[in-house]
Amino acid sequence: MASILSKRFVKTGILTASLVSSGYLVNSLINDNKILNDEIHKPSTLDSLTTSRPPPLSRSDLLSKLSSTPYYDLIVIGGGATGTGTALDAQTRGLNVALFEKNDFASGTSSKSTKMAHGGVRYLEKAFWQLSKDQLDLVIEALNERSNILRTAPHLATILPIMIPVYNYWQIPYFYIGTKMYDFFAGSQNLKSSYLLSSNAAQEVAPMLDGSILKAGLVYHDGLFNDSRMNSTLALTAIEKGATVLNYMEVKQLIKNEENKVIGVKVVDAETGKEYNINSTAIVNATGPFSDKILEMDNDINGLPPLIKQLPKMVVPSSGVHLILPEFYCPKKMGLLDASTSDGRVMFFLPWQGKVLAGTTDTPIKEIPDDPIPKEEEIQDILNELQHYINFPVKREDVLSAWSGVRPLVRDPSKIKKGEENSTQGIVRNHLIYKSETGLITISGGKWTTYREMAEVTVDNVVKNFKFNNIGLIKECQTKKIVLSGGENFDSKLPVKLIHKYSIPNDIAEHLSTNYGSRAPIILEIYKENKENQLPITLVGKDINKEASYEKFDLPFTVAELKYSIKYEYARTPIDFLARRTRLAFLNAKESLNAIDGTIEIMGKELKWNKQTKEEMRIKSIEFLKSMGISEPTA
Repeated sequence: MASILSKRFVKTGILTASLVSSGYLVNSLINDNKILNDEIHKPSTLDSLTTSRPPPLSRSDLLSKLSSTPYYDLIVIGGGATGTGTALDAQTRGLNVALFEKNDFASGTSSKSTKMAHGGVRYLEKAFWQLSKDQLDLVIEALNERSNILRTAPHLATILPIMIPVYNYWQIPYFYIGTKMYDFFAGSQNLKSSYLLSSNAAQEVAPMLDGSILKAGLVYHDGLFNDSRMNSTLALTAIEKGATVLNYMEVKQLIKNEENKVIGVKVVDAETGKEYNINSTAIVNATGPFSDKILEMDNDINGLPPLIKQLPKMVVPSSGVHLILPEFYCPKKMGLLDASTSDGRVMFFLPWQGKVLAGTTDTPIKEIPDDPIPKEEEIQDILNELQHYINFPVKREDVLSAWSGVRPLVRDPSKIKKGEENSTQGIVRNHLIYKSETGLITISGGKWTTYREMAEVTVDNVVKNFKFNNIGLIKECQTKKIVLSGGENFDSKLPVKLIHKYSIPNDIAEHLSTNYGSRAPIILEIYKENKENQLPITLVGKDINKEASYEKFDLPFTVAELKYSIKYEYARTPIDFLARRTRLAFLNAKESLNAIDGTIEIMGKELKWNKQTKEEMRIKSIEFLKSMGISEPTA
């Protein structure tokens, strides 16, 4: 093992020495954020790589807290972006909050987005052509919240220039005016000014494009972020503020009083089967595409048949598919936007986590599966659109992973007329808050970028409609001021500081800095405890002198990171770690297969799994990877 370790350090040694000696800022994705964040975050010193916040409570601590707290001000059902955002907003206002997620944080739509914090250039175009104030308001709202994501999570979000390739001269003024309007409506929160590139300059930036037909390039700026890590960070921050936030806790029943008002939930620990009856003043349904399932539950009376007629469904779902491709499909520091696909949609090709993210499709669906799987025709659709631009053959085997996410378009169920249950009329493009007769508050719709605004208006609604014992002490919304866990005292020199203090390879320093921020030193303290903790997760349990290829060893996902995610980030299954705490399953589904056994071995030791549990976890992990757009994996 020592010889393998030395090979890796030889690879990074020259670069590391150069970086440290020259004081050069590591050229990472976060550099563009520096101007935006310097005024807010004071950089940490080289000798004080510590966090200003203690690690959160353990899962057992949270369960004990749940058992000893008979009454909460607010219960949130759903641990996606909106749910965790709502829990954080309410807790920081002074309410005592509990959140229950049936699976893992970001296990649904919130981990399967386009990874963009953006206003939506296509919505601006629609607002112009349709003279729609609603569309324009949606763009302005999202542009405001875009800057908030960059400010509150500087380690997870970055400014990304995006180029629109132009292939007709008449389109140059059209796109130029459009991008300038995008800048204008961002107002004081505009990230950087858009600009025009000549055909030669555009070809130089993106040599993979077909330069023979390229006339120009229009460049504008949006935000790019790590969605599932942002989601789990919201949960961690809410816990730090005092909320009781638990994954793998399924709400089985809404508890009601004699007046048919919701006063609590019956929740079951998926790991132990233990049931809890938890009472509260208010309950928020933030389950996204599954909002109607909770509304159906709300139609029952403490488990008995419903007394009132079930309303039409609130959610009108659509499927969005994304692909991950090798890095040569897109410039490393600039995204591409296909503004005129064959069916009129917008398609993005973005550099993300060292690979290229491509998507998205938008296909209406009738039923919402628990684990949506991308269809082959949807994958081919994206590849065909990409081929219009790329000057080399686009190959199906280049697809490293693919996933399908369900977008919850919503409509007010109380306003749907008889006979229009299956109509798309009344759909709103932003979020919708619906209050049932029982007092249940449902928040759904919207987009990742506006999660904070959605949480704010939801908690405003709760405070307005319910009486709390501490009503006079409840504060105004605090989330515009909060920096999320890992973002405090963050600056772009962190990779260099980590290299200097811990003598780690550059790729690990970059990875931990841009995924954990100021929490990275906690992982590295685990890393330096022993040699096992320094192993890439793909090599656990293997004869590394015989089997370890240099390329496999070069992955930055280590045993130390896995142990940290178990202890401090509530990872309970291999897929929690491989897909959501790290993004390995999303970046390369086939490579994730090599990490399953090692992940199970470490998690089995840490969580005291028996042989049967390990085998169940292995089967479930392989089944998950089958849904990631690769050919059927074998053990």
